[in-house]
Amino acid sequence: MAKFLPIGQEDPMSTLCRMVINTDYENLPASVIDHAKKSLLNIMAVTIGGSAMEGIRSVVDLVKEKEGKPESFIPFYGGKVPASEAGLAIGPMSRAMDMGDIHEEDGFSSSYTFPALLAATGLRARISGREFIAAFVVGQEVMIRIGIAYKGFPRGAAVGGGPGHFIFGPVASVGKLLGLSLEELENAQGIARTMTQPHDASMYSPATLMVRVHHGFVCQDAINACLLARKGITGPRNMVLSAPKGFLGMARWETEPGVLTRGLGEEWETANVIIKPYACCMGAHTAIDALLDQMREHNFKADDISHIDVEESSLTWGVFQRILSDPNPQTVEECQFNLYYVVAAAAYDKDVLLDSFTPEARARQNARELMARISVREDSGLRKFAARVNITLKDGRKYSKECAYLKGHPRNPFTEQELVDKFKKCVPFSAYKLTDKAVDSMINALLNLEKVDDVVSDLIVPLTPKERTN
Repeated sequence: MAKFLPIGQEDPMSTLCRMVINTDYENLPASVIDHAKKSLLNIMAVTIGGSAMEGIRSVVDLVKEKEGKPESFIPFYGGKVPASEAGLAIGPMSRAMDMGDIHEEDGFSSSYTFPALLAATGLRARISGREFIAAFVVGQEVMIRIGIAYKGFPRGAAVGGGPGHFIFGPVASVGKLLGLSLEELENAQGIARTMTQPHDASMYSPATLMVRVHHGFVCQDAINACLLARKGITGPRNMVLSAPKGFLGMARWETEPGVLTRGLGEEWETANVIIKPYACCMGAHTAIDALLDQMREHNFKADDISHIDVEESSLTWGVFQRILSDPNPQTVEECQFNLYYVVAAAAYDKDVLLDSFTPEARARQNARELMARISVREDSGLRKFAARVNITLKDGRKYSKECAYLKGHPRNPFTEQELVDKFKKCVPFSAYKLTDKAVDSMINALLNLEKVDDVVSDLIVPLTPKERTN
């Protein structure tokens, strides 16, 4: 493995770009490749599941109305549009279920890089699975390292701020896929730097459709940044991250720029990404796990519960105060980001999937009554994102369980079969009906992606209506 070190006083983005340009599939550790394939299996599943959710068709319709050069397919809906427009259409699908993956210090990852890569596939005649994996991994690594260094998530989110760095990952992925030169990629990232801004929690509180549509804008801009750089448009290459006007300078808190290049090429933060088990905000996942574990262990039902007392870590408590505490959420988005709602829904559904957010599910009187019997408080002794759930039953029995690492965390990972099962749970929600044969073929292709010769043929065409593949 090559190690990439800063040269002189260069901006860390230049070092990161050298890593992107010089890292191919053959340079990646087997463990990183394995994690990448599982992440891709997972993000494809939730993209399929999110393809018909509210707002998606409206974005697709807008993209199709604009027409343009036919480059990339729009999965589930058909037709070809300019690659950047395909990014606008696909991006929201990958986030809509809110069931993709997340890094504890960076935030969302695959739901930015993956749809951008899918959308960019029309810009080349053929892309192999190995090329796709390499582009995905290096984009993930760039984005995650910048997120850790910026500390916008979760530190910024806890105080109402947030990261705006997500475009850097898709630019790295798409730039790698398109074979940009080092100078072109640095320019593309410089262009992307002019598109960043400090984010806040406004699209989460109350939650709106911008939570998912935002991903489409990022993918669209990332592809355009790469295409512009390839045509010779320059960006501020020397002040992307650490210069006085660099991205890290926008933080209202102390950043950690050393993370950007520490162990670069030898240590892979992308392998620390957590795959989410539930279709809701990650701040609620450990509480859901602790609740469902106790229901299984002690064999009681939701209607047996008198009261649920949830203790959250200081980190999650800060997020809870901002975006998870609406006492009466109504829309799907509001309910996905509401701790009271998803815990009550989990008690009745034994899971939190899209079925938990149908109009009928959101109107359930028994779940709404249970929400009123849930209390939440802070425990500063819990590790970040951990939760302790104390349950009192109507017959007086009391149980308590702490969950430090949710299912899907690298310390509590999904098995391959569990990810396959999750994939199949998402399929029924697809905007385009998939046959069992197509589903099994896609799962096999993703798990053996290094053997795939043509990503479009194996991963995109099966998702696209045959009468609309031109």
